[in-house]
This record gives sequence, C-alpha cells and structure tokens, in this order.
Amino acid sequence: MNMLATVAAAAAFVILAFSVTFARGRRSLSLLTPERKLSLQVFFSNKPAIAGLIIVLAYVIDALLVQFAPWALGLRHPYVLVPDYANPIPQPPSWKHPLGTTYPGVDLLRAVIKSIRVDLALSVAVVLPGASIGIVIGILATYLGGIVDDVLMRLTDIFFSIPYLVLAVAVGYVLGRDLKSLLIALIVVWWPLYARYTRSVTLQVKEMTFIEAARAAGASNVKIMFRHILPNALPPVLVQMSMDLGTIMLVISTLAFIGFLPVSNFPELGYLTTLGIQYLTTAPWTVIVPGSFIVIFAVAVYLMGMGLMDVINPRRRSSL
Repeated sequence: MNMLATVAAAAAFVILAFSVTFARGRRSLSLLTPERKLSLQVFFSNKPAIAGLIIVLAYVIDALLVQFAPWALGLRHPYVLVPDYANPIPQPPSWKHPLGTTYPGVDLLRAVIKSIRVDLALSVAVVLPGASIGIVIGILATYLGGIVDDVLMRLTDIFFSIPYLVLAVAVGYVLGRDLKSLLIALIVVWWPLYARYTRSVTLQVKEMTFIEAARAAGASNVKIMFRHILPNALPPVLVQMSMDLGTIMLVISTLAFIGFLPVSNFPELGYLTTLGIQYLTTAPWTVIVPGSFIVIFAVAVYLMGMGLMDVINPRRRSSL
C-alpha cells in the first residue's frame, strides 16, 4: 500500500499539472511556447477553475506530506487510525480536536489528513490503468473498424449495461473484499467509459488531412495510431481523467461505506463515515466532516475540469 500511495500521489500531481499545459503546443520542447501561454491564460481566466485547482493541489500536497514527511504534520502513525478507547464516545469540535472525534475516540482532523492520501492514491490507481486500457481499445476499434470495431464496442456495451456499483460489488464478491480486489473491480468498471470517449474523439481525428498524408507516406498502422492519432486525441481524454478523480473517490467511499473494505482502523473517508453513522443524530459531525471532504474534492476536480475544457475549446481560445 505504501508503494501504491507513493506512485499514485506522484502521478496525480503529474497529471493535474501536465493536463493544463499539454493541450496544444505538443510538438515544441519549450516549456512556455505561445500556445501553452495561451492555454494557461485561458485556464486562469476561469476563476472557479482556479479555486478547484487550488483545492486539488491542497489534497495532493497533503497526500505527499503524509507519504514522505508525516512528521511535518505531527503524525506518528500516518497509515492507521489511532483510537482512544479511554474516551470512545465522539466529542464535539474543540481546541484539542478542531473537527471533533468519531468512534472510538479517533481525532477527525488527523484521520481526514491520513485518509486523503489513501483516497487520492486509490482514485489515481483506478484512473491511470482504466484510461490506458480504454484509450488503446478505443483507438484500435475506430482505426481498424469493421469486425474489430463491432466486437470491441459490443463488449463495451455489455459493461455499460450493468450499473457500475453492482458490477464492482460482483467482481469484489468473486475476488474477495480487499484493496487489490477493489482496484481490479473499479478498473474493470471504468475502462469502457474511456473506450467509448476515445472512439468518439478518434473518429474526428482519423479523417484529418495529416492522417491521410501519413498513410500516403507509407506509415504503418501502429505508427499512425500511436504517433499521430493518440497525441491529438489525448487532451480531451486527460480532461475526462481529471474529472473522473472525484467521481471515483465518491465510488470508493461508497463501497467502503457499505463494507467492501473489511480492514479495521483503515484511514479512508468512506470508512470514517461508517464509524460515526450510529451517532448521526447525537454527533452529526462524525458523518458530516468526512463526507464534506469527499464532496469538496469531487466539486473541485469538476471545476478544474471545466477550466481544462476551456483550454481545448477553440472558441474559448480565440476569444482571448
């Protein structure tokens, strides 16, 4: 889990920073080409997107600090929840516990700080392989066409026909209730979205003049698909990936809430909510606090994603 969090948290930072500057100007090695300067100008002209980016970066910084420098946050046990069985009943917010405590005496501020690392790591660990599989399938289906397109898209439709939570629970039931099964279940659920989305983008790109020129120059199908089509289809997919981070965090928290993760004292926002659910009427902060941090992240990545959509929107770019 430590290695997973390290890779995923670092990948989150790379994706979020890269997606802002990547859309346009891909062929230049300069860090600030005119196209990228325009991309940044478009993004930072969207104030809600800036707010979303700040919040997302705060979550990423939290994850990195918990992983690499927990002492900076005053955390002695960064990877588990620390109960206080001497005072198990939830206590309201105070100077000692700014966000209060949940059962059994777990300090909510420290618990949330630890949980953000896990939820962000799991979200990225689902988005990256899920998007990679979907992108490859979408490009293959569209470019090769014919029976390949029919088979791959019918397979995608089969997955789309099953509600994703039901499918994730079914996969988890077969594989077992643990983190590995959770990741596999969500990757299985999530790749069809990217396959369908990449296919729609590739349909437009493959009819462009430079693709015809590459064919006339004798370029192989593999080179055309992954050297010419992929870079041009990737920016809108990156936008979708950034927005999906919040959706997947909601799904992970939901699965943890219904008992998908049997691990006790596990720092995860959905699991934190289950600890306090029995005290909802007498200590509502036990549910409101972890739930709020889930919703805040989901809204933040949505706002940031809308800003990234402006970056790849030709009309928005031409208006500046």
